[in-house]
Amino acid sequence: MNSWRNFVLKVFLFALVLAMGAFSLIRLWDVVSSSRIGYNDFVGYWSATYLLKNGQNPYDVELMRLLQHEEIKTGFDAVVMAWNPPSLFVFLLPIAWMPFTTARFAFLVFNFFLVITGVLMLTRVYFSGDRRLPLAYLLFFTLFFPPMLSGIFVGQVTFFVFIGLVASLFFIKRGMWYWAGFFLIFTSIKPHLVVLPLIYLLLYILWERKFSGLFGLLTAGLVCCVILFIFRPEWISDFIGLLRIAPVQWLSPTVGGLMRHWQITDAARYLIVLFFPLPFFLFYKRDVFSVEFSVALLTLITVPVTFFGWSFDQTILLIPIAQIFRWLQQTKNYKTKIFTVLIIVVALIINYSQRILAVDDVYYILLPFLLWLLFGINWHVISRQGKTPPNEELGMA
Repeated sequence: MNSWRNFVLKVFLFALVLAMGAFSLIRLWDVVSSSRIGYNDFVGYWSATYLLKNGQNPYDVELMRLLQHEEIKTGFDAVVMAWNPPSLFVFLLPIAWMPFTTARFAFLVFNFFLVITGVLMLTRVYFSGDRRLPLAYLLFFTLFFPPMLSGIFVGQVTFFVFIGLVASLFFIKRGMWYWAGFFLIFTSIKPHLVVLPLIYLLLYILWERKFSGLFGLLTAGLVCCVILFIFRPEWISDFIGLLRIAPVQWLSPTVGGLMRHWQITDAARYLIVLFFPLPFFLFYKRDVFSVEFSVALLTLITVPVTFFGWSFDQTILLIPIAQIFRWLQQTKNYKTKIFTVLIIVVALIINYSQRILAVDDVYYILLPFLLWLLFGINWHVISRQGKTPPNEELGMA
């Protein structure tokens, strides 16, 4: 009798969740169709993918202008371009068959799915034992993380990069090397955001002789190339043409962008080159520094010193944030916990204030620098705690 009641209760709860999900999607559709949520940047992504689907050049400015003014009716004076490698259009092809508004809604829902999936994976990578409370904390933080919300609002594709890096790390930790390599293809749409952790992961796969990981990456790349050749045989020359016209002097929230904004130097946008030895050093010390620690550190360093990257691209900082949350769970130093939480709150308040006041994007560089501070302090405190073996305490191998 009890088993029957439990079964009925489970069916009822399942039906209730489905009903609430359906209602939420309907309400979300009403909001999306009557607003410009997930609109601005998605105009360029959908337009380029639509052109590719029809065998046309996705980087042709005039074709993009015609499509955006006559089909989408954006009302924008400028053309919204997709300055990304063509692998992006392969990932977006399914929604190119949808009307623009329907595609925008589907992409918005899919982005939320990528974020939540990424957080679930991060919890599995950085936490052990009972993960319910860490998951709740990390998920709650993520849903109010300004870069993530900004990326959702403008219809960004940064979430592909996020899930690509997180999923690769997740599968490496589980010895599923083929899928670890396969998911790295998603970082190809904005490789400059993950150049340091990408170098490290490829080194890791090569040294461990896990050639199935390389095979997974090559398979994913080959599939992308075949699909591109099917829809647009001239895609290589199209992409070369993009490289000739793409602007590269963006004033983004990086050290290089800030230095150029202050008219100090243009050379600082190449600052990341100085950090290229770091992935090799961390790999050499892999018996001390685990793969998840190294990826978190390299991601945190890359974001503000890379060639360029926008404030919504800082979504990938959720990776080092997961490592910081892990240390907060481990530390016995309550002063460090209070200080860390206080700085996080201050960082969020500043970031939200910057967005409300429409501060120039270049000044959003403050967020990764504050995370540098928290990462360093918590790492130092955990290192000195000495209550458990150092490698375990540091989130290391």
